[in-house]
Amino acid sequence: MLLDYDHPASWPPAVTAFLDEHLDLLDDWVTTQRFATGLQYDRLVERLGELLLPHEILAWHCSRLMPHERAAILAEGMDLPSVDGLMGRIEAAVSAGAFTPEIAAQFRLRHQARSPTRAGRIWFLFTRPRNDDGVEDFFRFWGGESLYAAIDRDTELGPILRATGVPCVVEAVIPISYFQDSLGYETHIVRKFCGWRRGRPYDGVPHDRALAPVPPRLIRQIVTFHDPDFAALSGCNSYFEPLTIV
Repeated sequence: MLLDYDHPASWPPAVTAFLDEHLDLLDDWVTTQRFATGLQYDRLVERLGELLLPHEILAWHCSRLMPHERAAILAEGMDLPSVDGLMGRIEAAVSAGAFTPEIAAQFRLRHQARSPTRAGRIWFLFTRPRNDDGVEDFFRFWGGESLYAAIDRDTELGPILRATGVPCVVEAVIPISYFQDSLGYETHIVRKFCGWRRGRPYDGVPHDRALAPVPPRLIRQIVTFHDPDFAALSGCNSYFEPLTIV
């Protein structure tokens, strides 16, 4: 069953029943900690993780993509990022006329695709991108963080990354088993549920990384800058610097 993090009322019944059963203890731990212990909380979160494993979660990946890249994701899915993958993207962009071979040579020299926080993992949000003010640069610069992080302020190369591709949100339905080596999304689920039941907001931004390629059957859609739903999904209208297509 699909878990849409933003809408707890629609979560799998077994998950909500478990959270309701232990609501008082969970809510105490995430608020005042009057009686709940860390050991009790950790054990419940571990059990929650086990309950979540058979399900899928609605997830979003923010990027700036060229037309052939969007088509490839829909047809072939998403590969794990790598140096070879980035080199292939750069070569394909040159072939498509996005920038010159000379510019491509500079990109090849200045990337950070070997970074352990980027290679071999695809990052996903579990809440709509409008709820995360940290995704703006993914929409603004082509090539991903492994490329733009080193050169976004370069007066020659930065504008080229801004002019390549269009902002996109890849929406996918990912088996939660893809995220077994969790970064703590279970805690966000607990806090979201407790806030919902107790009538208070929770604005945490759950995210995690898939450590395996995402096949095309898991890709629901790609929402582009030109689509009517993009502004509401991305929240780009609230950016201080307007998001534009150069």
